[in-house]
Amino acid sequence: MQSDSARQAETSEARLMLWLPVVFWIVILFIFSTSLFTAAATSRIIEPILRWILPGASAATIGLMHMMIRKAAHFTNYGILFWLLVRGPMYGRPYTALALCVCYAFLDEGHQIFVPGRTASLYDVALDSSGALFSRFLHAATSEIA
Repeated sequence: MQSDSARQAETSEARLMLWLPVVFWIVILFIFSTSLFTAAATSRIIEPILRWILPGASAATIGLMHMMIRKAAHFTNYGILFWLLVRGPMYGRPYTALALCVCYAFLDEGHQIFVPGRTASLYDVALDSSGALFSRFLHAATSEIA
């Protein structure tokens, strides 16, 4: 038979384990906010791929597609963050998970003020938050089915 302190330790450890995927993803998002992922840096990878896929596309089209891919990444990354939260430590608290996503979006953009080659943007906060909100809608829709 386990003592109360042993059960509490197991419970605390289990709760901490729920946060590991979230912390991992936040670290990934933080890395995406560094100088390694400026528009100029990602253009060296994304634009040649786009030119290979669409050899007849104009430079303006390639530039627009590059921007759209970067913005889609904002939306997707925060949608993933929401799911990691709501399926882990914020299980049963989707609005708290959504609020945490929005708060982290503000912190992430604030961090970019201090990163060379990056700029903070409230539009990106809105895009990040939209990705989390969309995931909330998906979560609500799938929760009703289950």
